[in-house]
Amino acid sequence: MKQKQTFLTGFSKDLYGKAKRSAQEAMRKIRAKALRDSLGGYEMLFEDVLPCEFLAEIDPTVRNRHFGHRPVLWAWIGQIFGLNASCSSALGMIQTWCSGLGITPPKGNTSSYCQARQRMSESFLTQVFSRITQIQRRAIRSCDLWHGFVLKAFDGTSVKLDDTPANQEVYPQPSSQKVGCGFPVMGAVGLLNMSHGGWEGFSTGTWKEHDMRGAQKLLGHLEEGDLVLADRAFCSYELIARLQAKGVASVMRLSGARHRALDWRRGKKLSPIERLVTWDKPVKRPRGSDLSETEWEDIPDQITLRYIKMGFEDRAGQKRTLVVVTTLLDPDEHDAVEISDLYARRWDIELKFRDVKTTMGMEEFKVKSPEMAHKTLLMMMIAYNLLRFLMQKSAARADKPIAQMSLKGTLDVLVSAQSLFRGMARAHLKRQILREEIVEICATKILDIRPFRHEPRAVKRRPKPHQYLTAPRHEFREIPHKENYRKRA
Repeated sequence: MKQKQTFLTGFSKDLYGKAKRSAQEAMRKIRAKALRDSLGGYEMLFEDVLPCEFLAEIDPTVRNRHFGHRPVLWAWIGQIFGLNASCSSALGMIQTWCSGLGITPPKGNTSSYCQARQRMSESFLTQVFSRITQIQRRAIRSCDLWHGFVLKAFDGTSVKLDDTPANQEVYPQPSSQKVGCGFPVMGAVGLLNMSHGGWEGFSTGTWKEHDMRGAQKLLGHLEEGDLVLADRAFCSYELIARLQAKGVASVMRLSGARHRALDWRRGKKLSPIERLVTWDKPVKRPRGSDLSETEWEDIPDQITLRYIKMGFEDRAGQKRTLVVVTTLLDPDEHDAVEISDLYARRWDIELKFRDVKTTMGMEEFKVKSPEMAHKTLLMMMIAYNLLRFLMQKSAARADKPIAQMSLKGTLDVLVSAQSLFRGMARAHLKRQILREEIVEICATKILDIRPFRHEPRAVKRRPKPHQYLTAPRHEFREIPHKENYRKRA
């Protein structure tokens, strides 16, 4: 016989717990759907480069949280676009994003966000960077090439890190600074793709490590059809021979030692300013080389190069002569004046370093460990290349060379426009129209080229009259009268 009444009567159904669990499950599903379907401002602005499907595919995290890889990636990018803003600023972006979704925002302490940055997988960031660079290469136009070559450039720089024992151990401070008064300095060698303006890669080392070692680590980013520009620090037999073996042409300034021993009468004369010369392979493998003895033996015993003499004015206004070395040997195909003008474009990589360090405020990495310094460098390349991709699209819209587009102008538009995407997570067509409008605005941000303008590297504003820190802080004693700081320092 079927019993219609429960065995024990008089108990409330609230005690069974089913209704509460059902409500929690429903809330969990709503939250998961919101996190899955929602997009932040920068994410929507660059979804044609980094779509959600791609990021979800490479995301190593299983749970979808406030501080998962994707939210932290875009918050960190926002930090860099905000001129190296604080972690509090990035946390504010995540809090605003959560509030807009109706999700409880995280607390105001930045500890969780900082820990999430430390958990970021370097493999995840590398895949993001690789995708951006691939898209940039495909978007290179013929007008941004030089005689069909993709232009790339090597150069070295350095970045200050926070003064912590971990940073000091791997990247010690310069010996000229007193212990406890300086900052660790991380040396870096960058490879710039001048045909789209983005970075191909960076290698790191100590501040006193020669730039040649860093360049050797970046050879994997070069391929046949590239042309490398570099200053005299990179002009060596080994590097030029290894570039030739990969089908990569090069234009470099003759190194100091070879220039001092230069005899212009040697070699075959092509014109008053050109000669063909032959370099012999060094007897011993260079100390800084990463080649094995077998690999060194495979390098050819001789290479033929072309010297081009050109005049220039140094910073003191004195007229001097430099010699450009190139593997482009045919003077009929590549005129000497053209190659001289091309070498002058090597200065572009110095301007890109200025864009990153000065314009974007990345001269100092506020990190406490070398691992975070490497991730920050990788994030800087990701953010910078996203910005350059937007400049690529703007240059194509304006029908201008990529070198004539203003990075600061594009950055200002980018930061201002990202807030316009709020509430458009489901409006795909509106997002697409808005992105096109932003490209149209960025296409008007063109550099005002003013040749022969005198811009001395001098600072007009006087610094604050603070005393220099000449001893560790726990030992330092401050002079009470600030007007005497400079006199008594």
